[in-house]
Amino acid sequence: MKKIAMMNCLKSNRVCTGAACLNAFNARTVGFERYRDEELELVALMWCNGCDAEADEDSGMIEKLERLQSIGTQVLHIGKCTKNKAGEECPIISKAADILERQGIQIVRGTH
Repeated sequence: MKKIAMMNCLKSNRVCTGAACLNAFNARTVGFERYRDEELELVALMWCNGCDAEADEDSGMIEKLERLQSIGTQVLHIGKCTKNKAGEECPIISKAADILERQGIQIVRGTH
């Protein structure tokens, strides 16, 4: 069984329930279509720690990233809420993804 986690933008939490990400996961659509015939376990649904919390310097974010690794997360999906209107990914989210990728966790950009 593949262990999946999702990371989203803290600011998006003001208006987002996570329903679209979870619906896509449960229905195996959009970003999760690649797993249509696989058993999955959603092991974490997390948010960044905000625009001023550098992924490699913020102790809370470091703890979250270590936790993802310790629970055996194999793939991290990054929500579309992590991109600005120009389509550029948040640099803090990108840095967190790079850290996890170096630890052997596959990064997929997109949920719903």
